[in-house]
Amino acid sequence: MKNSATFSHPPRHFLSLIARGKIAAAALATLFLSGCGGSGEDGAQGIKASGNVIAGRVTMEDGQPLRGNIKDIQISIYGVSEAAERVNYSPAVKPDGTYRQKVAGGQYAFNTGRVVVLHGDIEFAFPFEAVGNLWNKNRDAADGIVQDFVWKVTGPTPYGRSDGLNPANATHWHGMSIGLRADGWRNDINKAPRKLPNDTKLAFTLRPTSQSIDGRPVQPVTIERTHHEAARQNPDLNDLIPASYELSGTATLPDGTVTPLLLQGPGDYPNYKPVTSLPLIKDGIIGGIRKHAVSFVIE
Repeated sequence: MKNSATFSHPPRHFLSLIARGKIAAAALATLFLSGCGGSGEDGAQGIKASGNVIAGRVTMEDGQPLRGNIKDIQISIYGVSEAAERVNYSPAVKPDGTYRQKVAGGQYAFNTGRVVVLHGDIEFAFPFEAVGNLWNKNRDAADGIVQDFVWKVTGPTPYGRSDGLNPANATHWHGMSIGLRADGWRNDINKAPRKLPNDTKLAFTLRPTSQSIDGRPVQPVTIERTHHEAARQNPDLNDLIPASYELSGTATLPDGTVTPLLLQGPGDYPNYKPVTSLPLIKDGIIGGIRKHAVSFVIE
């Protein structure tokens, strides 16, 4: 997390929520720079800056320092100096989340901001939200620039807030996502499973097997869904606290009969189990947590 300044072309915006083509470029920028503090004003944490200084603080949503096994905190600033040179800065971030960067006179904006966290021996990267009401806005460093950032582990993303907060859309939420699908064929026994009737009530229970990505203890949770045969695709379990879980479930048929679900999670194919393990898996494209895909049947 050392200080650095380079003179080059401005880097491209970090496409941390590419969502496989589902998010437009403007929305991607909003994900990182949903707001910017003013020039020469106090930030949300009382930080001040003046005289060609850019400063701020990175915190959790509750205003406390970042939690978890933090490996790195990365902030990227780019701009054009008064000498018409393209300039990039990567300020060092202190353990309390504060940063302060002396810059050449000129106009500046923020390019990327993210935290790199270890969960077990796997390294994940998550984008920050920027505090304020402007994004990707050039500001004059002469009066000082203040910009605070927040790491939100769960809750709606800026893209989700601007797009109407669809509970079934994983890209609208910061938290972990599990996709659910009722299987119509079992390769393990080479036959179709018993059909799930419409309006079958599904209950999925998640029992944590680790702390959350930010080091908090996690409690078990049960989430209910309703099966619709026409879609076969059930609403995802979205915005879960990111942690490793064991997943189990039951189906309550329209006649009141309750039967266990058999689940096929990562690494289970072609088998189905009463309980499947869902460790945190890194998404090789965005660096965050990969969405789990879980199929289920009844006996």
